Amino acid sequence: MLSLLLSVNVALAQNKTVTGKVTDSKGDPVPSATVTAKGTKNSTTTAADGSFRISVPSATSTLVISSVGFGTQEVSISGKDDVSVSLETKNAALNEVVVVGYGTRKVKDATGSVASITTKDFNRGQISTPEQLIQGRTPGVSITPSSGEPGAAAVINIRGSASIRGSQEPLYVVDGVPISGGGTSATASGVEGSSTPKNPLMFLNPADIESITILKDASSAAIYGSRGANGVIIITTKSGKGKKGGFNFSASTSFASTASRYDLLNAKDFLSAVKAANVNAGTPEADAAIAVKAVDKGYNTDWQKEIFRVGVSQNYNLGWGFGNKGTNLRLSGSYDEQQGIIKNSSLKRLTARANFSQKFLKDKLKFDATLSYSNVKNQYPPLTNNAGYQGSLMGAAITFNPTYPVRNPDGSFFDPKDGNRNPAQMLGYFDDKDNINRFLTNLSLSYEIVKGLTYKATVGIDNSKSERLSFADPRLSSNAFGGTNNDDQLTFGINYNNPIQSNGRSVKQNLEIKSILVEHTLAYDKALNNGHVINAIAGYSYQSSEDNFKGKVGFGLNTPVVNANDEFIKDFNNFVNYKDFLPDYHRSELQSYFGRLNYTINEKYFLTATVRIDGSSKFGTNHKYGTFPAFAAKWRLLNENFAAKTLGKVFSDLSLRANFGILGSQDGLGAYDAIDLMRTWNNVNQLRHQRNTDLKWEQTATSGVGIDFALLSNRVSGTVDYFYSKRKDILFYGPVPGGFSATNYYFSNLPGFVINKGLEFSVNYKVIKGKKFSWDVNYNMTFIHNEVKDMKVIVNTGAVSGQGLTGAYAQTIVDGSPLFTWKMPIFYGYDLDGFARYGDQKDHLVGSALPKFNAGLTNNFTLGNWSASIFVNSSTGFYVYNNTANALFLRGSIKTAHNVTYAVANSNESAINPGSVSTRFLEKGDFIRISNVNLSYSFNVKPNKGIKSLSVYASGQNLALFTNYSGLDPEVNVDKQMGGYPSRGFDYVGYPKARTFTFGVNLGF
Repeated sequence: MLSLLLSVNVALAQNKTVTGKVTDSKGDPVPSATVTAKGTKNSTTTAADGSFRISVPSATSTLVISSVGFGTQEVSISGKDDVSVSLETKNAALNEVVVVGYGTRKVKDATGSVASITTKDFNRGQISTPEQLIQGRTPGVSITPSSGEPGAAAVINIRGSASIRGSQEPLYVVDGVPISGGGTSATASGVEGSSTPKNPLMFLNPADIESITILKDASSAAIYGSRGANGVIIITTKSGKGKKGGFNFSASTSFASTASRYDLLNAKDFLSAVKAANVNAGTPEADAAIAVKAVDKGYNTDWQKEIFRVGVSQNYNLGWGFGNKGTNLRLSGSYDEQQGIIKNSSLKRLTARANFSQKFLKDKLKFDATLSYSNVKNQYPPLTNNAGYQGSLMGAAITFNPTYPVRNPDGSFFDPKDGNRNPAQMLGYFDDKDNINRFLTNLSLSYEIVKGLTYKATVGIDNSKSERLSFADPRLSSNAFGGTNNDDQLTFGINYNNPIQSNGRSVKQNLEIKSILVEHTLAYDKALNNGHVINAIAGYSYQSSEDNFKGKVGFGLNTPVVNANDEFIKDFNNFVNYKDFLPDYHRSELQSYFGRLNYTINEKYFLTATVRIDGSSKFGTNHKYGTFPAFAAKWRLLNENFAAKTLGKVFSDLSLRANFGILGSQDGLGAYDAIDLMRTWNNVNQLRHQRNTDLKWEQTATSGVGIDFALLSNRVSGTVDYFYSKRKDILFYGPVPGGFSATNYYFSNLPGFVINKGLEFSVNYKVIKGKKFSWDVNYNMTFIHNEVKDMKVIVNTGAVSGQGLTGAYAQTIVDGSPLFTWKMPIFYGYDLDGFARYGDQKDHLVGSALPKFNAGLTNNFTLGNWSASIFVNSSTGFYVYNNTANALFLRGSIKTAHNVTYAVANSNESAINPGSVSTRFLEKGDFIRISNVNLSYSFNVKPNKGIKSLSVYASGQNLALFTNYSGLDPEVNVDKQMGGYPSRGFDYVGYPKARTFTFGVNLGF
């Protein structure tokens, strides 16, 4: 027994304890690094603050420290019992920190599919809204702008489209506050149909954004539960940097013009084509000559030139910030004025932002505040998403007779008084503007109760108020504007006998959107001595949202406005008669409980479990709450001994990931759609919908596997992901079953599924990495397949506009096909008489509007102080319906003296062939676009001169488009929904895209 005790004491005497701390090159702690006594099996891992404690044999003189993403380092401990180690970054990308829901995570530790794009990778140039910064930059994310209008909305799909009712927008989270999707301004001009709501992110200044993180799969997005089914986009704004503080100023000027225009007939060719079309229709040649003379006014007007312009825009940004151990502050402001390429269209934005953080009580207590204000003023041209057969402003510019003058000799606008519209008159006599004020605030207070355990309370407020005011001049002809149908639309079926002519018209609409968020969270972060690390969060969230819409129409003038020089006073109070619109108010609440556990074992195995329970006031009592769990795992192969000796000779990182989860959705469901609702307007009861207490959440089950890799040379890295999602309990709005009146509708859950599956691939390749010259290549691509299964309901959508096409549609949602499948007869060309041949005359399913393949390629170059980037993107496998051609570009149009393109005028089509919906107007949308080219130069400046940095740049956007599509641009999405069901891929006299050149300067001081 005595000898045993002596041997133990000798052994203890031969060991010693060494403590220390491991940091990176910036001085930040490196948790979970492996510390090993060289030549032994004694090892430990660093704690969350980078500290470690290890017992080693007295003879040991060296410690070996390693961590994924860093180079391995050996440190001498001879005569030392405390050491500090700084690891050099080996693979910077792995050590980048990305923002995830309710926290951050290093890339190397992420188990789900998360993409983060930072300022260095953003698209450059004239940027109206944040999603333009990342368009085409990451796999699995499709961004399609609805039009080229400044501040236009975009359709954003993350890993496919799955809902048949809702907008399918992802959840946007700005500095921790989930914001209201959809438009932030009233949508009807009141005088020329309705317009698509503007982009919900247009209140943000893109120059304030530090990073945009996209949560693609359930394991990442499940922390947001029911709002994460369409993915999550987290926007993080910039914070203060530099202990002494500093200013950053940037200014730019942009010049935008139409990237493409329609190849329309000039006056001479137009008159020849009118005669030829009349003869083709059977009119005797002498009578055809008379018809030509009747429409010839002797001018040669380019009507596209009358509505388009070179849009000159300017942008100014000023920011100041500083950061030290306890305080971080950044203040910024911006002014942005963007002229659209169509006259009378613009966006003016003024923003102010403050990001503040302060620590107290030895850094245990922390206060954070982000405050932002924006004022956005939009000016709208008379363009609508329900343009009718005349096509609003663009339709008028395309079809108006080129021999007509712009004005009469007395200065008044020329009016043929036959129902056709003078585009210049439309621009001169319509006035449509809005004014939006938006406040977004996030306040939080956190306290570290014990080391590693932190409580945080958050309050977020989002408040938007908008007023849209539009005027129609009383000199507009009743032949073309302000007829009975337009009045009925404006006043909800009641004719107030208020035609625009002589009366004039003004419409004022007010929309207020409010949202209040309250959250409480507990976060626990602990690195154990056995190589295990725990990171957990649990929380409660409550958010209430309400919107309140009011509108009023004014008509009738005390003072007549008739002559060209008469002044039409654009004052809403300057009318005799006023009528209220049907007001609209909605309020909804969401209450949630959530938790997430990240568990790491020896930097080899990473496990994540997430659950969120959401309760929504939108659902009936039977299914008010939904539970949405998710699980993910990651295995870092190179930390296994067997892999390190083999694969470690090729790779510096090789990890496998897998995930599964269930997400919910209430997208497309109104605040009161699951309850009985009767409202009265003008003494008429209107039953909007009936109660369905059994209505359930849509649920999406997602799964996926992925590989992250980096070669040992650190010149090549990338990811490969396979994903599969299956959405069930699809929300459907239709007639109440069981014999009720077809005018009564309610929401129900459909059987069947919407499936998305695909493959994502991204790679970064440092082609040349020299001291003076470098060349990096970033490439991403996505293959995706979408299919509807076992739904047992056919939903038709995609209203087609055009003369004689009332009630026509071109799109369907049906089992066995992708969402937004085209449905129409097949066009087989013309017969000998120039009439269309359609075979069996039946409707056929002929492709989808959803792309099957998307790709983006970026080349970055640096040469000394010069840097350049070229970004190219592409989409294939989708079809576009050219409704513009269907409605306006027919041989018969020129017969009635409406202008057409040269291709139509010279075609074999008969001048009396009807323009029926068919594959004649359905075209492949495949394209390759040179989207963004940027060239910049950074000057060498002397800090003691007061200027810290100075650079200038030039960029071009939408420089070249390669496509066989006959329209202006295949990347288009004019809203042509039917019955509340969205459409996709329609091109109908929308706002065209611009080609833009921007010149700017960035200054730091």
